[in-house]
Amino acid sequence: MKQWPKALTIHIQPYYSLYVFLFVLFLIGVIFGSMMVSSLNFLQRQDLFFFVEQYFHTLSEQPTGSYLAVFWDALWTHGKYITFLFLFGLSFVGLPVVWFLLFVKGVVIGFTVGFLVNQLSWQGFLLSVMSIAPQNLLIVPAYLIIAASSMVFTIHVLRILFVKHQSSNTISDVSVFYIRSYIVALLLVGVGSVLETFVSSNMLEWIVSSL
Repeated sequence: MKQWPKALTIHIQPYYSLYVFLFVLFLIGVIFGSMMVSSLNFLQRQDLFFFVEQYFHTLSEQPTGSYLAVFWDALWTHGKYITFLFLFGLSFVGLPVVWFLLFVKGVVIGFTVGFLVNQLSWQGFLLSVMSIAPQNLLIVPAYLIIAASSMVFTIHVLRILFVKHQSSNTISDVSVFYIRSYIVALLLVGVGSVLETFVSSNMLEWIVSSL
């Protein structure tokens, strides 16, 4: 187990540029999502805010202590997304899908934060910081890790298949690295789901009750 962080560091160090590319792609998604809010007309904003208010109302009336259900729902949602990234990253033709899913994740976060701030001003900003940021501090890096690992995996496989004399790795080596990266991403998602369950949900309930 202790060898995993060292192995990941050895494999990832030469590919910092990939992480920069993916982070910029994610950031562009966040900016694009926040800009989408301004493109909504008044009726669209009112309809969307009605659904948000209904969600807040449902949240305030649901019984407290249902932490297990919240945890499994968060773990299933994020774990499923990570698994999709992992599976699409197994093939070269799946890489654009990986980039698209990462971009979409940025769009969702950017739109959510932008809409809450647009409708609730500083209360929306507080709501975003307290209920959206904590888990995403771990979940977003998990997405970046699996997306970058899929690119590293593809690069090594292409080198092994087409320029064998330039690669000292075997397909089994890069496959083990990719699976380890997937497990690390799942662990980050698991911890992020715990934060979402015990920190973000409680903060959300507290902020909603004060609105």
